[in-house]
Amino acid sequence: MTLDVRWVFGLARSGSSITAYAAAAPWNLPVADEILGPWDRTGKPYNYPPAQAELVELFKQTNASLTPEVADRTRALLRQIADAKGADRIISKHPHLRFTPEEFHEQFPDDRGIWVIRNPLRRLASIHSRGWTSIVRPNHDLDFFREYAERWLALPDDRTLIFENLRRDPHAYFAKLYRAWEWNASQADIAKAVAYQQSNYHGKSGDIEPDHSPQTTRSDASKAVPEEAVYLYLNDPFMRRLFKKLGWSRRPGDYYPKPPTPLERLKNKLIPDRSEP
Repeated sequence: MTLDVRWVFGLARSGSSITAYAAAAPWNLPVADEILGPWDRTGKPYNYPPAQAELVELFKQTNASLTPEVADRTRALLRQIADAKGADRIISKHPHLRFTPEEFHEQFPDDRGIWVIRNPLRRLASIHSRGWTSIVRPNHDLDFFREYAERWLALPDDRTLIFENLRRDPHAYFAKLYRAWEWNASQADIAKAVAYQQSNYHGKSGDIEPDHSPQTTRSDASKAVPEEAVYLYLNDPFMRRLFKKLGWSRRPGDYYPKPPTPLERLKNKLIPDRSEP
């Protein structure tokens, strides 16, 4: 039986998890969640075969290169995960900048991928709100994000998604995704993907956080981006062009808390602190 593999690419905290799991929902398909990531996911909650831990080590040894051996082992592992669910289709989620679209097509010519991009300042807000700052590279990920954005811009439009569009028009978002994957999806199938997205908040990979709403993400509620990062991005010529092209706000105050006005500071001084006994 031929295995039909489809991929979701996007940097960490860019919406790849909800995109992958919601896309799988209409048919209850398995999701291979970061099987090429830096973690051993043979334990709970993923319970992947021992070959996943071996693949991670091999991928590290190749300096994260998609060599023919890595590709062959990845394909074999995807088959194992799909067979365990009795499925002939599987979605592979890869939120890392580890191989290029060209390498992907060379090693997996029969697979189809979709590349998701998210406003980098919203992405940074998500990282900071969770305290995951150890994953942020120098210059607040500016150069790292630029490399991904350049790849994204070079791809055909029908292979790319903008994460912010998921909330603006989720039906169009998933319809475009399924077209990119060359999967036949009815309006009822798309509605099931949207229903999943609107009912589940994936805080990290497959972990669903019931206390948070998909309609208001933590990054939107918490303007946690350092002011320095905001101005670094908004003053960068490439980023300014990208923000304009994709309709992202270029107003600094949309990304970090505004300082209190003199009147607000005066009120705070005059109002007694009732937290003290």
